Amino acid sequence: MKELKIQNNSDSEAQSSGLVFVVAIKKIIMKDIRNKKVAILTENGFEEVELTSPFNQLEQAGVIAHIISPQKDKVKAWAHDHWSIELPVDKNLEEANPEDYDMLVLPGGVLNPDKLRLNKKAVAFVQHFLEQAKPLAAICHGPQTLIETGMLDGRTMTSYWSIKTDLVNAGVNWVDKEVVVDNGLITSRSPQDLEAFNKKMIEELAEGQHATKGQFTHSK
Repeated sequence: MKELKIQNNSDSEAQSSGLVFVVAIKKIIMKDIRNKKVAILTENGFEEVELTSPFNQLEQAGVIAHIISPQKDKVKAWAHDHWSIELPVDKNLEEANPEDYDMLVLPGGVLNPDKLRLNKKAVAFVQHFLEQAKPLAAICHGPQTLIETGMLDGRTMTSYWSIKTDLVNAGVNWVDKEVVVDNGLITSRSPQDLEAFNKKMIEELAEGQHATKGQFTHSK
């Protein structure tokens, strides 16, 4: 979090009060999310930075982040044009209960969401967060898995440009912005948007479950 510098001259008194208020609110937000639990659902072939960057941001905020995967022990990353690191899987998808988590994060990568969307248990896991109006953050190709839920009609989202048509066909109002938030559903276009994506992810986690529970449970 950037340090806020407050001027001492008399002309800045109102501004100073406002900045102090912002700092206080940020402290409350950070306190509220400590020890909350976030599931990061992925398969082999996730784009490395789209998992590691949100994961690190969550851990720095005191959040418990679990990597969940159909893979049992490790899951392998993709970095630009080659296979990359392997990360330990905290819970196999077969054993994971979505009710245990306050938020879901879906990293992208071309291979990862293409595998998840074919996995019925993965789709059911994702559906829980949409049905319960819990915060859900998906970046780049990550929203592909959401399409399989049949629960995107009427949502405003963004994504990597190559899956725009798929989302529009699912009833999405697609926009070209670095980050879009629609009732707890956070989406971004690419790794270049990670700073904005991570910021909104933390904010929505602090806000928690939305009052729109059940509003988007219909299928198109």
